[in-house]
Amino acid sequence: MVNANKAAEILVAAHLNNELLDDIPDDCKASSPEEALLIQEVMLKHPDLTYVGWKVALTNKALQEKAGVTEPAYGPIFAEFVQESGHVYEAGMPTVGGIECEFAVILGKDLPLSNAPYTMEQGADAIATMHPAIEVTGMRFKTRPDLGRPGSTMDFAGNYSFVFAEGMADWRKFDLPNHRVKHIVNGEVIKESTGAHVLDNPLNSICWLANKLAARGMELKAGDWISTGAATGPIPAPVGADIVADFGELGSSSCKLPTQ
Repeated sequence: MVNANKAAEILVAAHLNNELLDDIPDDCKASSPEEALLIQEVMLKHPDLTYVGWKVALTNKALQEKAGVTEPAYGPIFAEFVQESGHVYEAGMPTVGGIECEFAVILGKDLPLSNAPYTMEQGADAIATMHPAIEVTGMRFKTRPDLGRPGSTMDFAGNYSFVFAEGMADWRKFDLPNHRVKHIVNGEVIKESTGAHVLDNPLNSICWLANKLAARGMELKAGDWISTGAATGPIPAPVGADIVADFGELGSSSCKLPTQ
């Protein structure tokens, strides 16, 4: 059985100190999705972290097949790793993996446990604003890939940082499955995609998450962030890169990676 408290302490410290560990003790390695979720639950109560929402990952078939799974994954977002658009990362980033462009939302209504399961439209009705966002992915220990999906789930679901731009309340005017997204690195368009890359529609990600949390006796609250999954990415970025997630009329989010 995994030592969830010990694992969480090690991973939280590594994340806060921006450290990439060679390995973690064997009794800290989740061997199943259930053990990985136990570690997440300890993190949610950690005194050095402030919960602000959730990220959804592996939201298309290609990423799921690569990870050897048949459904998305998810993990908490903490305020300590959230940045506003334009953020410049000054310290070295040894734990960074790649960059993802994501549709993100802030909820304006609760999605209570008692009303689950939720439909896509019920999830949509709970949205206050929709935002262009960047997820910077990463890992805290080098042997994580050996653990498969449990390794990613226990390690902040692969999150390094979340960068958001100003949101829009009238987001319903957009045809989200066909809404185009450009992944721009140093002024060059590296990848273009649409919202269909995210479970066919980013709104599906919200109700999927609400239902998964409900199955664990948890619920989403007004004010929570949800980053719905990669419309593009993860794509590696060079040292010192300027990153832009361009969502057209929805806006854009940007950040700059450190030069070392």
